[in-house]
Amino acid sequence: MISGCDNNVTVQQHEHATKPSPVSALEQYPQQASDLLNSIRAKKDAASLEAESAQLVILSLALIKEVIVKYPQCTEYLNALSTVATAIASLPLIEIENGYHSDGKLPPFDDPVCYHAKDLVVHPATVQAHARLGLDDQLAYQNAELDVIEVLAHFEQLEQALAD
Repeated sequence: MISGCDNNVTVQQHEHATKPSPVSALEQYPQQASDLLNSIRAKKDAASLEAESAQLVILSLALIKEVIVKYPQCTEYLNALSTVATAIASLPLIEIENGYHSDGKLPPFDDPVCYHAKDLVVHPATVQAHARLGLDDQLAYQNAELDVIEVLAHFEQLEQALAD
């Protein structure tokens, strides 16, 4: 006598057990920023770096939402940034510096965590702007590299604040 056995349940259980759980923006950000840094150091073409930095800007917007939940005192400041985040890279570099790095176009804030969260958007947007301009020389790559190194430092501060 031949008998058959349906292993479908076992296969489904195994597939379910091996599916990775979704990774949060907080977990994704440092890896994506490090990948961008490595791409800059490898001197990838400007179009690739522009796309990678744009993705980091989008990811940072998800992180900003998490910051606002935990630090509602940052709401006005970070919402003002969020409304222009994807357009920042299209601005002239001096306008990005004065308006967003130096906060000239943003409302005041009371908590340093707000500033750290803001820079998770502004630095990748600056890299995106540099890439949009072509990254024509070594100095442009160095500036982009410094922006990502700085954003990783801001991320560490923000990660600590969110863990508290």
